[in-house]
Amino acid sequence: MTYSTIEYEKQGPIAYVTLNRPEKVNALSNDLQLEVRDALEDAGWGDGTIRVIVLRANGRAFSAGFDLSGGGGGGPSDAYTVRSRFMHGKGFSASAWWDVFWNNPKPIIAQIHGFCIAGGCATATFCDLRIASDDAMFGAPEIRTGGPYVPAVWPWMIGPSKARELLYTGNLIDAHEAHRLGLVNQVVPRDQLEEAVRTMALTIAKLPAPTVEYNKKLVNMAYEQMGIRQVLERSLELEAIALASPGSSPEITEYNRIRGEQGLNAALSWNAARFEAEDAWFRGARKRQ
Repeated sequence: MTYSTIEYEKQGPIAYVTLNRPEKVNALSNDLQLEVRDALEDAGWGDGTIRVIVLRANGRAFSAGFDLSGGGGGGPSDAYTVRSRFMHGKGFSASAWWDVFWNNPKPIIAQIHGFCIAGGCATATFCDLRIASDDAMFGAPEIRTGGPYVPAVWPWMIGPSKARELLYTGNLIDAHEAHRLGLVNQVVPRDQLEEAVRTMALTIAKLPAPTVEYNKKLVNMAYEQMGIRQVLERSLELEAIALASPGSSPEITEYNRIRGEQGLNAALSWNAARFEAEDAWFRGARKRQ
């Protein structure tokens, strides 16, 4: 397969899958998802010499989430239509996107820098391990514009109380808070990120491959016994309900009006201004802790 939105290379026992839409802050388009899946399938099941997969990104950030630029006239529901087509169209679904990470026999390490938000954060949570630079930011800000958040794994990863806070507010957290919560495994300076990920990958690669695969299945099985698959499938149903009624609140209606008349950036700026005072308070509170 010829890739246009990712770079795919192998260095010894490590396969690197690099998101390569820096001009779009690595927004997750249909084409990018298909190409990532193809590379993960090749590294996971098609090449026995690969022991570890690294998912990383070019440009200033890991990913700003789903590509909501669309191709229509900027009508009120364009963003939701694009999201729905991305998650459920072209012969694949969100569960299939999740499965290629979850069921992959090789451990996948997310190498994260800059913004890792919305669908980008969801994608990183599907990886086995996450190593972040100290400039990374995490969260689901799409909630503030009416977009539901798919990865139902947060309650397991960071606990129900913090999951509720982030999913009810759309607040972002920095890399150190993400590490404290267990969302990421390590935080390192930006200039040490690549080496930290490579060191982890090479350590894993020295173990017998069947042992690593068995242990990954063991951890997965523990979560599956707690119902993680059922919860994910139910979350997709809830998302479909939410996407079917994007104009159900005055905030979403106004956001979509501005987006239709002035463009996506204007709508995002309007919405960000509504939360400016609260965001400043939360940032200050974290510094005081």
